Amino acid sequence: MRQLGRWFATHGEHPNAVQFGILLLGMTGTDEDSDVLMTLGTFSMFSSEACHALVRSHTHPHQAVFEVARRAEGWARVDAIGLLKGASDPRISRWLIRESCTGDVLDSYFALTAAEVGDLAGALACETLDEETLGGAARLLEALTDVDGPGPALASYTDAVPALDGFLFHWTAGALTVRRLWTLLSISRCLNDLCMSGPRREDPEWQRIRDRYRNLVADPASRVVVLAGLTDEDPATFRPAAWAAGLMDIDARPALLRRVEADPCDSTSWFLLIDGCPSEHIAAVVDAAVRLLPLQDLRTGPTAELGLGTEFEVDRILDFIVSRLEKHPGHGWELIETALHNRTTRNRRMALRALRAWPAESLPSAARQILLAAAAREPVPELSEEMVQTARRL
Repeated sequence: MRQLGRWFATHGEHPNAVQFGILLLGMTGTDEDSDVLMTLGTFSMFSSEACHALVRSHTHPHQAVFEVARRAEGWARVDAIGLLKGASDPRISRWLIRESCTGDVLDSYFALTAAEVGDLAGALACETLDEETLGGAARLLEALTDVDGPGPALASYTDAVPALDGFLFHWTAGALTVRRLWTLLSISRCLNDLCMSGPRREDPEWQRIRDRYRNLVADPASRVVVLAGLTDEDPATFRPAAWAAGLMDIDARPALLRRVEADPCDSTSWFLLIDGCPSEHIAAVVDAAVRLLPLQDLRTGPTAELGLGTEFEVDRILDFIVSRLEKHPGHGWELIETALHNRTTRNRRMALRALRAWPAESLPSAARQILLAAAAREPVPELSEEMVQTARRL
């Protein structure tokens, strides 16, 4: 069975065949099969099965899974770190604090395990920390407090309060920068979010730590740091400053408009400009988009492309804007029409959604014919039918 499992795992020509081989190795494999399982574990398609097979078959399962976690990215890293619960090796603990979180959106899925196994609170209780440990702890706390992710895990972390106290001690020892402020904002936002469990919100220690972070963020010095960051040409400083401005009720729109004027392909600035844009400012954003984006180049004709990959960067900017125009009737018709001619199905769907939301008086007289023409050349049958139905209602 072991030989059969190894053969399927290394020669299978279909994912199911490879997974069958991994299953057999989990039942009958030895340490000699760890090279195969570790390699397969770095692929998200096989990571869960391969890591569980390592746990069942390896003499030192935590060490084997740890090697996968170090090599893997994305969902494969999530699967591997999730199986490190109970590990006691100091090497694993140090790595979980210093290197496990990379700033990826998936960090939140394993942040609680990393904090518990890595003993985040214990690491932050030290009198001195090297920069690598402090930076890793900051990324880990950002993942633990990510309210836009799968749900912040901070409330489930038993040692959250001592960890937050220790982090403040080290984080505020240096000069306040945009990067440092962004971490404080992320934590403060979570502590004040309703998603925090009721008992935690009312606990005096949690109230104390919540006030400490809130006061730091509200300090006038923090505002000065953000305003300075909005004038910085370096995207590594400007972008977090613009994000922070949105959380601190600082109007970053003039700075963002200047940024897209200088670099029309800066997708982050376009997103921050349009996301949650109030009605009184939408006209300026739309006018800038019509003027600065290569609309003719975006009218590529419809395809079944989803719009993944770096070559779709400008298409995604169009998506950011058009997907939010449903709330702003009468603004951005030229962008909607461009999206109807775009190569990505996502942009055409967003254009259709905006048209459905706009009252008839906000649409140009030619809207019905334009939509019917778009339906006639639409390669996705279901989307074509939706376009026809919407056109009939106009």
